[in-house]
Amino acid sequence: MLRRITRNKQVTIPKEFMGRLHLNEGDYVSIECDDDSIRLRAVDIQEFSRNDYKKLASKLDQLKKERGTRHKDSTSARKHLKNLMK
Repeated sequence: MLRRITRNKQVTIPKEFMGRLHLNEGDYVSIECDDDSIRLRAVDIQEFSRNDYKKLASKLDQLKKERGTRHKDSTSARKHLKNLMK
């Protein structure tokens, strides 16, 4: 199927493909590029559970002790990550 790239460097995904892959506006896709092609893949982003955030906060605290970080504490880092997921 042939599509034209717009002046904003965008390409419209055909409705048929959107339906086949169960994609909707706002969904995420991964983009990969090799020598002569670009590949889009549907990605399912799962919400983190409270327990996932606790595990992540623990790991971030560990990394902070090892390497330092720009976040002052795990609460700040969790807030930042949650905002990135919006």
